[in-house]
Amino acid sequence: MRELSTPGAPPAMMRHGENDSGERNGGETHWGERDWTDARSAHPGTRSGYLNLASVVRILYRRAALIALVVLLGVAAALFVVLRTTPVYSATATIIVKPDDASTNVAALPTAIVSPSQETAIETKVELLQSRNLAREVAATLRLANDPEFAPPRDARPGLLDRLLGWINPPTVTAAVTPKAIERARNEAVVDRLIERLDVSRVARSSMINITASSADPRKAALIANRVADTYIKSQMAESTDSRVATIDDLSARLAQSRDAAVAADRAVAAFRTSHGLLVSQPELGAAASASQLAGLVGQTRADGIAEARRAQAGGSATSPLLAGLREQEATLARRQSELAGFYGPGYPEVAKVNAEIAALRTRIDQESARIRTDLAAQAGASQARAAAMAASASGIRGTALAQGAAAVQLRELERRAETANALYSSVAALLNGKLSLDPQTKADIAVVSRAPIPDSPSSPLPKQALGIALLASAALGAVLALVVEMMDIKLRTAEQVERLLGVRTLAMVPDTRLEDGSGAASHDLVNQRPRSRFAEAMRNLLIELEGRRTSQSHVVVITSPLEAEGKNTIAKSLAATATRVDQRVVVVDFDLRRPELALGSAAPGEVPQTGVVAYLAGDASFDQLSVSHEGQPFASLGAGQAPLDPGALLSSPRLPRLIAQLREHYSLVILNAPPILPVRDAKMLADVADSTLLVLRWGKTDPEAARVAVQVFGRSITGAVINMVDVAAHAGRRYGDMIHHVARSSSYYDRAMPRRGWRRVSGGARRIAASAATTLHLN
Repeated sequence: MRELSTPGAPPAMMRHGENDSGERNGGETHWGERDWTDARSAHPGTRSGYLNLASVVRILYRRAALIALVVLLGVAAALFVVLRTTPVYSATATIIVKPDDASTNVAALPTAIVSPSQETAIETKVELLQSRNLAREVAATLRLANDPEFAPPRDARPGLLDRLLGWINPPTVTAAVTPKAIERARNEAVVDRLIERLDVSRVARSSMINITASSADPRKAALIANRVADTYIKSQMAESTDSRVATIDDLSARLAQSRDAAVAADRAVAAFRTSHGLLVSQPELGAAASASQLAGLVGQTRADGIAEARRAQAGGSATSPLLAGLREQEATLARRQSELAGFYGPGYPEVAKVNAEIAALRTRIDQESARIRTDLAAQAGASQARAAAMAASASGIRGTALAQGAAAVQLRELERRAETANALYSSVAALLNGKLSLDPQTKADIAVVSRAPIPDSPSSPLPKQALGIALLASAALGAVLALVVEMMDIKLRTAEQVERLLGVRTLAMVPDTRLEDGSGAASHDLVNQRPRSRFAEAMRNLLIELEGRRTSQSHVVVITSPLEAEGKNTIAKSLAATATRVDQRVVVVDFDLRRPELALGSAAPGEVPQTGVVAYLAGDASFDQLSVSHEGQPFASLGAGQAPLDPGALLSSPRLPRLIAQLREHYSLVILNAPPILPVRDAKMLADVADSTLLVLRWGKTDPEAARVAVQVFGRSITGAVINMVDVAAHAGRRYGDMIHHVARSSSYYDRAMPRRGWRRVSGGARRIAASAATTLHLN
């Protein structure tokens, strides 16, 4: 292999083919779905796995320009509105709702406990005070239809919005618009504006109500508020008076009707009694009682007749004292006759005399008994006749009672109607007397507590309050927008972001040489020309990280990126230049076979292509025939040569491992400049023969999804990432809290950036301002 030798010996090496964890390339780790879920658990814009107070403060600091812009616009808009808005004055009149109980002390009403019924009454009053009818009456009394503040111009034309709505939803019926209809619509518009300027509200839970009117004229505002209260009180009193008069008239008419009805009902009852001979309302009850009494007498008479007949059959001695005396005398003579006969014998004269007396006495007894039997028989016959007559009378009375009972039903119906008519008459008369006894001077159930004074200062707009609210609101809006913009800003900028999203450590953050140096020198030359620059230190840190992962005597590093324009060529050359400064033998091999890099020894258009990687892999050249260049650079470079027809087939050639092995024998650091991983898979094939793989990401440009897919395409652990083209000043100003943020103030450890001259300084400054504005407004 033809080359210019580079002095220096490589440092101590590890075993060939092992990565930084001591595992060989054959045991690579593949990413799973869970790994990607964990890696993307937090939004890249949050800069950390979670939002804490420090993170929020940093975000607000980073987006301070956006917040200041929103605050400035908000305050300016509020100031413009305040200056352009006509001052509005508000006047408030206070009224109080009286309770239904007239005994309540009016002075104690504001502190009195409000009953549920009173609650309803107060809420009703609030609604009535802002009703359309009341507003219409107030507008009429104040002649607001002639007030330009409330009345629209008579020749006003519909606005753009009204015309647009009319065009979208045209009227279905076209009717001729009369002047009366136009005037009526204009008056209703006045009422609408008056209602908009009125605010009726209850004072806490008290019985008081505030009536607030707003107007551009303070006198007019007070006049409207007071007029609303006065108009409501007057309308209520007039309505109450009209209601009282209407009620009295109605009761008087009803009283006359009820009186006529009561008289007619009484006359009907009297006429019915006369025509049916009914003295009482229930004649059947008296007839039934009489019939019952007669039935009792008939029974008694018949019983007496039977008793007399039995006495007649018995001789009637029990009822005749004379007969009883004769029988007693007979008994006495019989005892004497017995005594005499027993003493003197039957023939004794005294005995005969007694016998004669007994015979005469018995004759008298027989005569008296006959007479008594005759009298008793006559009395029994008379009793039977009397009983028969009384039974006939009872039967007649029962018939009369039945007839009168049927008539009594109709009589009672007439009497009930008469009672109802009389009761209605009495109630109507009582109501009328009650209304007439009331005081004709009607009092309203509300009273004015305080009339609305003329306001001295406008109620709106309030400049201090408006600007204060605008300041706070715009600051809050700016903070929210800052957080939203931060969340939407998903470009990769920090090592923490890369590790959280990709699971890959960031080995170095390389400054943008366009901002670091103004001489126009190549990036790898800057390492030698300004070894204390930030760029040189970043490349030196990258080399240290790779040396710590060296696994063999010679270290093979693949450098790739997700897409083109990420700066992988710059990293490859600058890393090689940095390694040569520590006496390493370095070669940069261009494996971008599809787009060969001219700076790595490939032929320019029209030139004879040099013998490079393509020729060796195709078997057209040996290792010794390869053209290794050292022109203008401290490291060796091996170009791709002529672009092949099938680069993928060449990389699959078994000559690739032999090429890498031979390069290992000659160089301590072999850098394989691979094409981007997303368009082609060449870098993945080269990683199989390399010790380390670097993924170059461009600061603020690389899409996180592209980087994630790139790592996923590799399917193995990438050694590390390099964030390239970092704007150090902008990054430090964002206050991510990382190394650059803290080290940015230690500029004494680095060479000062060389000032750019002429148009480069102007274009660079303009580019930085544009980038900063785009970052602030989230345009990149």
